[in-house]
Amino acid sequence: MNSKLTQKFYGLDNLRAFAIIFVFLFHYFILSGGEPEWLPDVARFGWTGVDLFFVLSGFLISSQLFQEVKNDGQLSLKNFFLKRVFRIPPAYFFTVGLYFCLPFFRERESLPPFWKFLTFTQNLGLNLKDEGTFSHCWSLCVEEHFYLFLPLILMLIVSGKWMTRAYWVLVLFFIFGIAIRIYSYNDLYMPNMADESNWMYWYKYVYYPTYNRLDGLLAGVLIAGLYHFYPKVWNRTSLFGNLILCFGLMILVSAYFYVKIK
Repeated sequence: MNSKLTQKFYGLDNLRAFAIIFVFLFHYFILSGGEPEWLPDVARFGWTGVDLFFVLSGFLISSQLFQEVKNDGQLSLKNFFLKRVFRIPPAYFFTVGLYFCLPFFRERESLPPFWKFLTFTQNLGLNLKDEGTFSHCWSLCVEEHFYLFLPLILMLIVSGKWMTRAYWVLVLFFIFGIAIRIYSYNDLYMPNMADESNWMYWYKYVYYPTYNRLDGLLAGVLIAGLYHFYPKVWNRTSLFGNLILCFGLMILVSAYFYVKIK
């Protein structure tokens, strides 16, 4: 059996645990009103845990697909989508059913339309102020969009025999993600800054939409691509793993103090 198919990335479990704790502290900070006193300085940056989740997801899902391409030279969309269907949707739709059938189960006053949950589009154009119930499934919507489009795009690349130039597709999506986020901020969010509910527009136009979360997912895809298709580059880079880790921590600490000052 191929060792790479069965390899367990134990370090990713540590990163996932860190992300869970960070996200938990962030939401506890919001709901607790900033108590205890030490919490705000630690938890205010906890939203980055969600971005870390997207990087991990991008790496793990694309790794499965890349490995199949390496082994068989093609993709089985049927097998991939069957695994996805039985992994998340059963628990998700059960929870959605509780929200719609048992009003006392809701944490806020109103839900988005039912069809948005059925189509995993609840994160697009979400009115957090008036329809904020079960808003936390926005990240699941992003994941489901990724599960749908990544294998389809990869199938087109494989069918067209463009794998050797596939990195250009990744570059174009990175550029698109940056451009549309700039547009969302400047042209959709900023005109509403004078509104006392401007926080709602931040989530609606900048934070929740899938097209504004491409950076984390694509970073994971990039790392998986290096791991599977450029082993020499991966091995050389791994030699400087501790140095890269320190450099990454320096960036995170700098970003923390920058956000804190702002």
